[in-house]
Amino acid sequence: MATLRETGSRIERGSGILARRIGRALTPEGRPVLATIRIGIVCLAVPPLYAAIERSPLILAPLAIGIWCRRAWHASAPVPLDQEQTRRQLVEAVLEMVGDRPGIHLSELYPRMLASPWGAHLDETRLRAALTDARITITRSMRVGDVEGCSGVKRADLEALLRPAPPSPEPSPSPAGGDAGQAPPESAGERAGERLETA
Repeated sequence: MATLRETGSRIERGSGILARRIGRALTPEGRPVLATIRIGIVCLAVPPLYAAIERSPLILAPLAIGIWCRRAWHASAPVPLDQEQTRRQLVEAVLEMVGDRPGIHLSELYPRMLASPWGAHLDETRLRAALTDARITITRSMRVGDVEGCSGVKRADLEALLRPAPPSPEPSPSPAGGDAGQAPPESAGERAGERLETA
């Protein structure tokens, strides 16, 4: 059962998510005419709605607040970050934002991810943790276009994460006198972290 503080925090976080979604819906990227039409419709619709709430504040105001809080609560539902499918979806989402460029800087990636459906439930700290959990390497100094020296993610690293893992070699038979049924040693897979790459 969520405490009052947790509930308030979740509704606050969800309200920010809803506000970003509304902003994206009103101003679709690369479509200024459609954005102008949608904003105009909202400007025409808001005054009558506000007047209706003023006429029946005891009914419509609580109803509107309740609907908003409910939507904010659902929008801020936690995203499971430990599933392989979710990890792959995150890698694919970042790769899509990279496009045909050699990579993407975090200063561009974070706002775009937080405004996307995938990252709408996260903040910057949780997004950074999600990138780490997905084994996405963050290069501390890389060049993208005319900008260099900023932290970012390389397309080659993302593509490598989406390639199928090579088949494991057949274990060699144990030498005479060895422990029968001894499990082979685990691979010392290195956790993805940060690396420095100078331009």
